[in-house]
Amino acid sequence: MPAQKFAVDFDSAYTNIYKLGSGLVLSEPTVAAVEEGEKGEVKAIGAEASRLIGKTGKNTAIVFPVFEGEIVNVKVAAGLLSGFLKKAGYKGFSLGASVLFSVPCGADYKMLEAYKEVASACGIGKVYFAETPVLSALGQRIPFTESKPCFVIDMSGGVTNIAALSLDGIIAGVSANFGGNKISADLIDYIAERFNLQVGLLTAERLKREIGSLESGDALSAVVNGRDLSTGAPRALAVKAMEIAAPIKKYYDKIAEIAMSVLKKLPPEVSAEIRRSGLYVSGSESGVYGLEGYYQEKFGMKVTVAETGSAAAALGGGAALGDEELLKKIIIRFK
Repeated sequence: MPAQKFAVDFDSAYTNIYKLGSGLVLSEPTVAAVEEGEKGEVKAIGAEASRLIGKTGKNTAIVFPVFEGEIVNVKVAAGLLSGFLKKAGYKGFSLGASVLFSVPCGADYKMLEAYKEVASACGIGKVYFAETPVLSALGQRIPFTESKPCFVIDMSGGVTNIAALSLDGIIAGVSANFGGNKISADLIDYIAERFNLQVGLLTAERLKREIGSLESGDALSAVVNGRDLSTGAPRALAVKAMEIAAPIKKYYDKIAEIAMSVLKKLPPEVSAEIRRSGLYVSGSESGVYGLEGYYQEKFGMKVTVAETGSAAAALGGGAALGDEELLKKIIIRFK
């Protein structure tokens, strides 16, 4: 039996795994519930662990082993990835496997070594790395070549990758060390300050997904439950999209500002090509309502939001795994 091949986007918020021959086989939160103490055994992973956020007792800790694209807890990351790969159909050490990891734009050797350590603990034989914007472009099936560049903004939970690229590599790019997790954190603070209500991370995430909007005057609403900061008692609150627009727009405006700075650094011929093709936006945070129109107005050019959302990088990794010549072109090599 041939070795199994996986493309893994091990993001701070969500992990997406593509298995060659099967397609996208997993998309779950990058979080684990871990037993407190010396052993620190992983008790739950992914969606199951996510449901425990804010609800655990003193014997269980909620751990996010990937922060801003970097693996900050190798042991928990290995347990988490091993569990995810098992769900994805990985048969174990005896058969071996190869994994293509999606990593932030400009990832250094130290960062990649941590990924290798985690992969080794999972019994992975071969490890490859490619930068997220490149894989995102492939996952969106953007028609780019060595002579035809494109511009990608990939918005994930912990990192936002912005790059002009071609099949010859990144022309100009940057990895901003914040993503959708920052929106959720800002929402928690904003609701506490404006409505005197303390809400949890899961509530902020739900609010962002259900009524997050960049359309001015959006009247869509949702009910949230939390703790009244004055009385300490539970309280429900109906919130309109327009009332939480400020912390939502703050993130997208900052990303637009960074993207504009990258665009200004491009050679004239690259700028002309990107002007014709426009910008491509992907990632878990690209699904916010009104993003396409909001960015078209800001950048003054066509904006295409990926239908694949957060799975674009994993899908691109799958495409590369199925084409050896393409894989050779895009993988990161250190001199």
